[in-house]
Amino acid sequence: MKFEEIWTVELKNGVFGGITPTVDPFDKTKFYVSDGWGSSYPSMKLRQISFNDGKETNATPIKNSVRCLYFNSNKKDVFAVSDNKIFQINREDFSIIKKFEKGIQKYADYISSNDKDILLLMNFNSDFLSIYNYIEEKGIKKKLKTCGGIFKENETSFLIFCPKIGSVQQYDLTTNKTKEVLKTPIFCKAFKSESDQLYLHLGKIIEATANTHERIIPINQIEIYSQTDFSKKMTIEFDFSFDRFIVSQNEEKLYLVKDNQIWIYSLSTKKIINQIILNEKIRVAQIFDEQQLFLSYEYDKPNVLNCWKF
Repeated sequence: MKFEEIWTVELKNGVFGGITPTVDPFDKTKFYVSDGWGSSYPSMKLRQISFNDGKETNATPIKNSVRCLYFNSNKKDVFAVSDNKIFQINREDFSIIKKFEKGIQKYADYISSNDKDILLLMNFNSDFLSIYNYIEEKGIKKKLKTCGGIFKENETSFLIFCPKIGSVQQYDLTTNKTKEVLKTPIFCKAFKSESDQLYLHLGKIIEATANTHERIIPINQIEIYSQTDFSKKMTIEFDFSFDRFIVSQNEEKLYLVKDNQIWIYSLSTKKIINQIILNEKIRVAQIFDEQQLFLSYEYDKPNVLNCWKF
């Protein structure tokens, strides 16, 4: 597959250990990164970067890595979650509107909202969903079992993906109750598309040892469910391993990523239709299907970001 490098930029800090580069849903000429491991805390920021030339267009001090982001539908508020704080940021000028510390979920990996007054947050390994009222600055918790994603259905209903128990739970904000809507195999990553398809990258649990925590490692299998009829399931098994997947905007392709390689799989023909292999030192940071771009960095130079055009 033909591809070309369109820009390279040296950032102030490395991106490894920060959020996965995230497109601005209301201005798709820009994306966000946060400073990652090896950065000094006083220098760490959430940064907005232009797809056109890689130049930083805005930044705001976080003094820690950003773990996840949420864009309010009002197009004004962005919520950035660090290890122990939540920042409400003005998306237009990147000023910090408010900083929340009291009663919040620490180390949250996933976030969603009703876009009015509530944030839902959860850590991957947590047993509790945090429901945080950022107007009153108070929160409650709901017992659950691990989290691989929180996806909003409407302002009162959310799907919570629970990878270690193989379950998709529906949470009702008005009643503070959950119900299981789908029993699944163990999985490590999940995605809900705009067409209400559920994509699961299956995994297996590796038990804890004296030196390591229990964890889920990915296997070479993806399952796709239709939310309108969960009995309609597609299982895709690959003959190679991969760590991540990205669903194309039109849901016709899957991008499968491992280290320096990208495979492109056609959901209609059920075949790998293209493959990209980069230098062994390079790591793929993110793929942006709509822009037909992908970002990478060298593992020993995580502050140098490269942008490639398909």
